[in-house]
Amino acid sequence: MNILISDNWLRDYLKTTATPESLAKLLSLSGPSVEKVTKVGKDTVYSIEITTNRIDIAGVYGIAREASAILPTSKIKAKLLPLRFKSHQSFVSSVDYLKASVDSSLCSRFTAVLVKNVKMAPSPEWMKERLSAVGIRPLNNVVDISNYIMRELGQPVHTFDYDKISGHKMTLRASIKGEAITTLDGKAHKLPGGDIVIEDGEGRLIDLAGIMGGENSAIEEGSKNVLLFVQTYNPASIRRTSMSLSQRTEAAEIFEKGLDPELVSAGIRRGIDLFEELTAGKAEGKILYIYPNPVKVKSVSVKLEFIN
Repeated sequence: MNILISDNWLRDYLKTTATPESLAKLLSLSGPSVEKVTKVGKDTVYSIEITTNRIDIAGVYGIAREASAILPTSKIKAKLLPLRFKSHQSFVSSVDYLKASVDSSLCSRFTAVLVKNVKMAPSPEWMKERLSAVGIRPLNNVVDISNYIMRELGQPVHTFDYDKISGHKMTLRASIKGEAITTLDGKAHKLPGGDIVIEDGEGRLIDLAGIMGGENSAIEEGSKNVLLFVQTYNPASIRRTSMSLSQRTEAAEIFEKGLDPELVSAGIRRGIDLFEELTAGKAEGKILYIYPNPVKVKSVSVKLEFIN
């Protein structure tokens, strides 16, 4: 897959003296291939090829991290600036605003938070400019926040109209062969079975998880309460469903490559910050967090002479 990365956006997280031209050259020599460098207004945009084994660089922050390691090898100063969040909500296994049942073999890490009294409006100019520069058409503040986080962190994010989720209940499970769902683009799909889906309290399918949301839970002009939703899915399941339904989305292309589950907490905290800043909404004090089998941190020691 190829993605577009804004240089202005990149320098939110990369402090360096490198010019866009030298940055593109050195990245291509040692890391991701920069296919093209284009001037867009006062910005510069990199067209970057993301190979299947490097899904960790499918976003602005991932490219910044990569560049911060590569540039100093050519005696160019570069420093990775950390992600910072204002949100302080605690992660808990149950909340009163949503009852959730999750098949952890399909979704290894599940988070959701309710944001109340959201005001739909056009996004600020800085966000519209950045999204437009990387080929994403701005629509409104709620939709744009989701797209912004996906391009910034390489972590897909989804939003539901909370008031359309019957019983405020979600069951994430494998689909049964022949079940049907109409996605946000208006396409009706008859599912082959084994697909990752979410049903609400009435048993309606409201999400073709990791690929596209359901039309019946979509954010609309009058939406007031939004459920912000960030997950890690079984990559093989996403790939199989996406290909069998010919439903190729950027989210599916990312999830099917085996996304780092550690991005989930960063994604939801970034989402809360942007929602409270841009929509005047207020997030609940607790984030629903289901992660029964956490990935264990490992340390590896290696000598430079061995690598050489």
